[in-house]
Amino acid sequence: MNICIFDTETVGKVSQDLLNVGYKIIDLNVQKGTYETLVERDYLVGKLFNNTIYMINDDFVGAEKYGKYVLALKQKKIIKRGISQIMETMRNDFKKHNVLFSYAYNNKFDMDKFEKTCNALACENPIKTANCFDIWAYACQYIVDTPEYQEWAKNNEIFTESGTYISTSVESVIKYLNNDLEFIEDHTALSDVQWETKILVECVKRGCDITRPMPLKRYFASEKVNKKIIKLPDGKEIEIEYQKTYERNGVISYK
Repeated sequence: MNICIFDTETVGKVSQDLLNVGYKIIDLNVQKGTYETLVERDYLVGKLFNNTIYMINDDFVGAEKYGKYVLALKQKKIIKRGISQIMETMRNDFKKHNVLFSYAYNNKFDMDKFEKTCNALACENPIKTANCFDIWAYACQYIVDTPEYQEWAKNNEIFTESGTYISTSVESVIKYLNNDLEFIEDHTALSDVQWETKILVECVKRGCDITRPMPLKRYFASEKVNKKIIKLPDGKEIEIEYQKTYERNGVISYK
C-alpha cells in the first residue's frame, strides 16, 4: 500500500509558521516489512527563509540549524518554494500515487500547522485527503513499552529532561534501534522523516496494524531516584530522596 511519512519544522516562537516541509511516499509491503520509495521531497518556504536575521535569531531555528539549511541548498538536497506551491505539489503527489494513509511522529503538531496554513491560504489540505495517524503512539506501544527498551533506557538514563520519565522521542528510539547512544537528530524535515520511517516500519515488523489509530501512552516512569538537601526552619539540613516533584500554590513537594 502507498503511504506518506511527513514532518514539519516551524519558525516563530509565537506564530510557528511552516518553514520546512519534508515527506516521502513509499510502497509498503506490510507482510514483509519492506518498502520502495516512490517520492522524496524537502522544501523550504523561501519568503521566510530569505529573512536571514529572523532565521538566526529564532528559537526554533538559530544559527546552527540555519547553517544546515544553507548547506543543503548548496548541495541541492532541499528546494525553496512558495507555501502554496508546496501544498499543491503534495496534493498532486498524493493523488498520483493514491496515498491511503499518512503518518508523523506527534502528528497533532504537524496536522495543526497544515490546518492553519491551508486555512490561511484557503486551499485544500493535502493531509486531509488521507487518514493521518501518529507514529509516536505506535512506537510507545510496540517499542518503548517492552522490557528490553525499559531496561536499556534505565541503564543508559535515557530520560526526559526532568528525569521523571523514560524518553519516548524519535532520537531516543533511534538510539535504541541503531544501538548508537551518540545519535543526534537533525531536526530538519526530510532527515527526520527518514528516522520516523524506520520506526514505523519497525512497528510493522512487530505486528502493529498501522491502518488504525492508536491511543498514545507516553509516560513511563524512569524510577530514577534523585537527592536533595533540604534546610529546615531550625537551620538543620537533611537529605531526601525523591522521584517526582509537585508544585501547588508556589509550594514544591517531593515524592
